[in-house]
Amino acid sequence: MSEFAMSDEEIFFKWSPDYSVEINTIDNQHQELICILNHLFIAVSRRQADKEIAVILDDLVAYTKTHFALEEKLMQQANYEGFEAHKLEHRKLIERLDQLSKKFLIDEKQIHFELLSFLKLWLKEHIQDSDKKYSSALRNSGFSIAAWEREATAVFMEMVEKTGRWWRKIW
Repeated sequence: MSEFAMSDEEIFFKWSPDYSVEINTIDNQHQELICILNHLFIAVSRRQADKEIAVILDDLVAYTKTHFALEEKLMQQANYEGFEAHKLEHRKLIERLDQLSKKFLIDEKQIHFELLSFLKLWLKEHIQDSDKKYSSALRNSGFSIAAWEREATAVFMEMVEKTGRWWRKIW
């Protein structure tokens, strides 16, 4: 994948403190997902999407699955009562990404704008609603955010080692 430098005009989705779930590790992962989405936008705006989108999609799906696995493990450990509904939201997103990937790779249809608009809306709504609910519930239940951070970092690094991926290197 080619290297991209982002100018302010090329930022499609800008991180805001309003999106914070007040768990640094999770916020950092959300910012990485936004970064991947912004790179897709740059590829589209520079008319490089056709050659870049397969790699961006692969990275997006792999990173998203890693992030979801981490969130789900930690919610389960904290006995979060909304876990099953949250997990279903995650599964539906992965299914939609798989559908869009097939549409592009097998049907050879353009999905750039559909993917950009869908993901931007989904990420905003999911972070601001579902993710904030679990982070608030964990804090209110007395679950240790410090313990969450340590666990999140350890689990994420373990996943990186297993998959051999470190997403920041991609960009």
